[in-house]
Amino acid sequence: MKRFPFIRTGLIFAISPILLAFITSLFQGGSMWDEGSGTGGYIWFMFLTLPVGFLIVAIGLVMMVIRRTR
Repeated sequence: MKRFPFIRTGLIFAISPILLAFITSLFQGGSMWDEGSGTGGYIWFMFLTLPVGFLIVAIGLVMMVIRRTR
């Protein structure tokens, strides 16, 4: 059975708003921190993605410790 990469997925999910703001600012030509241009608004999603992402990372770490002790 293939293992799901919880730690990698959690980290990517946690920083995804910054990556999304950076990529869209490249195409729109504005600053990724400016909310007026539209790309800075993505950073507000970090209020949701950071706690959920780090919870996924914590689950992955616990599962890794359990696998190593068996």
